[in-house]
Amino acid sequence: MTEEKNLKKLVLLLIILISFGTNRAIAQNVETDDEKFDNAIQQFGYLSGNAFQCASSEQSQSIETEAMKAFNGIARLFGTDRAFFYAAAYGVGATSQIDRAKCNEYIRQFQETMNSNGLKKGE
Repeated sequence: MTEEKNLKKLVLLLIILISFGTNRAIAQNVETDDEKFDNAIQQFGYLSGNAFQCASSEQSQSIETEAMKAFNGIARLFGTDRAFFYAAAYGVGATSQIDRAKCNEYIRQFQETMNSNGLKKGE
């Protein structure tokens, strides 16, 4: 039950981050709350994939485990369509060309988001 509450907080935080311009390119021209929510999930998936791509061999297993927690929580709380949005965006983020100078920021943002919502490893 606590994990479900924490996942809801995570999703709410993601929506707020997008609303305040974390990455306005994805959030532009959004018309409905459902579309905003889907975009928030996709953006978090992309960030998760970027963090995984940037991770050292020691970090990659932890990030992958945390990303699976997020995926499973999204599937359980919001359905498999939205979990698919997360997974697809994760795949893009994990394989696309990124600015390697921003790797520390991607990892920090991913870990901060997971930690700030009580989704730390082992909870």
